[in-house]
Amino acid sequence: MLVKEITNTEISPLKVADTVAAALLRLDLLHTSRIPVVDEESRLVGMASLDKLIEVVDDNTPLRELELSDPISVPPHQHLFEAARIMLAKELYLLPVAEQNMQFVGMIKKQDVLTALGNVFNLSSYGSVITVELDYNDFTLSDLVWIIEMEGAKILGVAVQQPDEESVSYRVSFKLNLQDSSVISSGLRRFGYTILSEANSEILEGDFSDRADELIRYLDI
Repeated sequence: MLVKEITNTEISPLKVADTVAAALLRLDLLHTSRIPVVDEESRLVGMASLDKLIEVVDDNTPLRELELSDPISVPPHQHLFEAARIMLAKELYLLPVAEQNMQFVGMIKKQDVLTALGNVFNLSSYGSVITVELDYNDFTLSDLVWIIEMEGAKILGVAVQQPDEESVSYRVSFKLNLQDSSVISSGLRRFGYTILSEANSEILEGDFSDRADELIRYLDI
């Protein structure tokens, strides 16, 4: 999925002629701490942040007179995964979308990214999720896919969490078309794999947002 597919063109950016007071009001209405600023030709020139705006003594000061943060954006044809990685790394609720010449196109919202990731990985569809732990030397998806399909399941989505400070192993989560994944788990265990967790559709419906956030973190590599 590409960024252009979830770009919101109804949320307008701030303009360099807007005042600090207007900027603070927009930040409050959008429930965010940073918002893009464009010039008279709608080119992205920077980001206005709450912590800098509240330091300005005169609320009538236009944004063109302030030192804005460096602009952060993604092109319309960027993949959703990269946009999610940037939003996580920069802690953004709104991420500007701009062409190579910095021409402003629109914005993507965090909630829309979460929803899109859920669609990509089929998180909200009927089925279950199992997470398998793999050592570095044993990391190969083809064997896992073969076992899962041999046991009669179809894979609807895959997410891979790389080793980090807390775990030296890979953790691979599979979304399956079966509500009961016990047969699949048993089959994987027979081949020596370690199952870390299992969840069916009822559980997934209750913590969809949390799992979408986890998927974004999987992409922060």
